[in-house]
Amino acid sequence: MEILHCAILLAVLVQAQCEVPVEGLESVEVREGEEAILSCTTPSDILFCTFRSPTDETFTMKPGIPYEEGRIVYHGADEKKECGLKITNVKEKDNGEWKCLLTALLDGQAKKGEKAALITVAKPPSDIHIVVDGEKTAAVIVNYPENKDRKVKCVAAGGRPAASFSWMLGEDQFSGPIEDLENTANEDGTSTQSQVLTYESQPSHNGKQLTCIVNHKGYSEDQLSAQENRVTLDLDVQFKPVDADKPQAFYNLAVGKEHVVLMSFRAHPRPSELHWALHDGVEVSQGSESIDKRFEADLLTDGPSDGMYTARLTIKTVNQEDADTESNLVVTNELGTTKYPFTLSLGEKPAAAPAVSDSQENGGVPSPTEAGSGPVIAIVIVAIIIIVVIVVAVIARSQGMLCFADPPKTEEDKEKAVEKEEGDTESAEHVEGAKDEKDAASVEEGAVTINNNKKSVTARVSSLLSAMKKTVGSKKEKYTESESEVKVPLQESEEKKEGDEEEGEKKDDSIVYADLDKSAMSEGTRPSVTVENELSEYAEIKPQTKE
Repeated sequence: MEILHCAILLAVLVQAQCEVPVEGLESVEVREGEEAILSCTTPSDILFCTFRSPTDETFTMKPGIPYEEGRIVYHGADEKKECGLKITNVKEKDNGEWKCLLTALLDGQAKKGEKAALITVAKPPSDIHIVVDGEKTAAVIVNYPENKDRKVKCVAAGGRPAASFSWMLGEDQFSGPIEDLENTANEDGTSTQSQVLTYESQPSHNGKQLTCIVNHKGYSEDQLSAQENRVTLDLDVQFKPVDADKPQAFYNLAVGKEHVVLMSFRAHPRPSELHWALHDGVEVSQGSESIDKRFEADLLTDGPSDGMYTARLTIKTVNQEDADTESNLVVTNELGTTKYPFTLSLGEKPAAAPAVSDSQENGGVPSPTEAGSGPVIAIVIVAIIIIVVIVVAVIARSQGMLCFADPPKTEEDKEKAVEKEEGDTESAEHVEGAKDEKDAASVEEGAVTINNNKKSVTARVSSLLSAMKKTVGSKKEKYTESESEVKVPLQESEEKKEGDEEEGEKKDDSIVYADLDKSAMSEGTRPSVTVENELSEYAEIKPQTKE
């Protein structure tokens, strides 16, 4: 049976052609001992699924058929649609190109297809080291500042795939100009990488370590914990005693009393010579005293921090001549000599003087900083003014203030307003007058014939009373009151008119009003009042007494 099966398989393979499209196969990168999966598919039904390893081994994959004691097994949900391989424990020999070989049934014919992918077994660099001046080293001496820049190369050899680099100085990340050199391929598929850092030294770097860190996926957690991916370079930055920024001042010296002067500085290597050059020409070396026993110099001590030293001078008796003088501490090591000036003062430390602008120091000529700040200040001031103007305008408009207020009215406008009010009053009273005429016609005695061409007596009398009030208030002169003052009597007239309307309904027969012709009014003597712009005359008619 097995022979028959092999014969059929051979016949199918011979007739097959490479026309089946293969999809889905992707390269993977894993560490040794991890799991790797390769999977490929085709649109047609798969008849045979085969993988070929980098060592040219062939694996025909089917569910339930394991290889190498289960290290290599079939992977997939449907063997007719997916051809997959799973390596449960990746080894170094699995690194390289794997090929997926498919035989599928297409249009009734067996046809083949293939696709390749890489399994990259990550391998950490087997050797990392630092090279300075062409030599592999773990320490470097730098003379500052004469030779402060050094080329430091970090080399990572035997890694797969490529690694990346980072740097630290002490416990801090360090950055500087870097250059990645071309990789060198090795026979085993690994490579050698290098990166060159241009390191610029500083006195404060002395005693620290410059660390190269190789970042690679091949390192295990244990290797990372043991820092096997790091290599360090001990820095020996040598320099003469560092100059002081300015002379150091000592205050509160008291005549006749003892005073101690302490001065600290940085130097490497350790100073070999130190002495005090005092203002009166006296020199006192460390560990000795002056001839007159007034000055005593202690031996140099370490501190107050790493890389620093402290010198101590004791003035056993302060004299008046010591005040406002300048002396020097002279320090020498292998790289040079430095003087540290200092002054002595009897009084207390003066208060800090107010800051002097650059223009004052330059004789009144503005400095570039002051000159550049002028336009900025002007722009800020203008912006503030614009904002204030906008706010005021908005408030004024909402409140009707300033230019948004109503313009004042002239005397002529006020008179026109009064006349308009009178006209409106007469028009309103004319309507009521019609009703009064009807009431007057029902009076039994003392009735007077009403002329239909004239205004009602009620309306005319109301207008007369209103005009009389205005005339009496102004002593029969033309009124010039403001618009607001004129409105008050008009309102009173309207209120009176409303009252008259109510009384008109209840009025008795005691008073009868009539509108007379001028011809009838020409006889006899009667009180009358003439209203400006009014062509009619009015009279009060009293009814006869009933018997």
